[in-house]
Amino acid sequence: MTCASCSCEIPESALSCPQCHQLTHAAELEKLAPQARAAWRVGKFAEERALWVQSLALLPPDTVQYKTIQARIEELDKQAVAASGSSGFKWKNTSMGFGPALVLLLTKGKFLLLGLTKIGTILSMLASLGVYWALYGWALALGMVISIYIHEMGHVAAIRRYGFEASAPMFIPGFGAFIRMRGVRLPPIPDARVGLAGPVYGLGAALTALVIYKMTHVPVWGVIANFSAIINLFNLIPIWQLDGSRGLRSLTRQQRGIVLAVAASLWLLTSIPMLLLIALGCAYRLFTKDWESEPDNLGLGQFAGLLAALTAVAMWSAAATAVA
Repeated sequence: MTCASCSCEIPESALSCPQCHQLTHAAELEKLAPQARAAWRVGKFAEERALWVQSLALLPPDTVQYKTIQARIEELDKQAVAASGSSGFKWKNTSMGFGPALVLLLTKGKFLLLGLTKIGTILSMLASLGVYWALYGWALALGMVISIYIHEMGHVAAIRRYGFEASAPMFIPGFGAFIRMRGVRLPPIPDARVGLAGPVYGLGAALTALVIYKMTHVPVWGVIANFSAIINLFNLIPIWQLDGSRGLRSLTRQQRGIVLAVAASLWLLTSIPMLLLIALGCAYRLFTKDWESEPDNLGLGQFAGLLAALTAVAMWSAAATAVA
């Protein structure tokens, strides 16, 4: 075999030219690296690792590339060990699913119940239920707590979709709930999917309450639907640790501008304050310079679709709040 750079004779097993140090498999390595980065971008970490391992076998151990790739493989292995050995929330055969929100809610009943296997979740739910009960009565309080719980379980489901463990939801009376995911750094697209998964499930809860309200004309169901829609719109404000901040992470600057336009247009049509806050947050994120260079059309569609759907539920259920 002859080196393409200096025409020196290279042994068949050599990984680089002994004279000019040109990599023997440079062309193949140039193909593998973009494939590994593409797998990382969408959260396919097992595929990414396999591609890096394949690349490692084509590199001399004393090169900077070898050490860099080896460090990335070790990072992925530590991440996998942390996930498999965590004391987080575990179950089998969980998937995210992005079908119609109502169908999602009905078909995920068993999954949603599994969130109630942790005593901490149950106790914190009861504490929140007590606070809301004192303020709004037991029926509305129960609907509020369940709506928040379903929202948080959406995040858990999305995290599980990427092969990691998450804590069961923990409630903070009067302030909502949260989950924890330790030792994992998600790329922009998976992080955005995890962020928007809460509002996707929350939309399912809101639609379910709205359908029951339309069928029974019992005002409390309309109020629950309205609460769920508004609280999920609040979570879509793209600042701080809110879901909207994560949802914008995978979008380009132009796509953020589209979300801004959608939120502003919906606010002009409905005067729902949360939409104005979302629009202002998007305007701020146009100048934070943390946008992506490659578009995420699916993420854009999810964000804009959630804004439109939650706004519709909020408007259709608004009449019930006046009656209740």
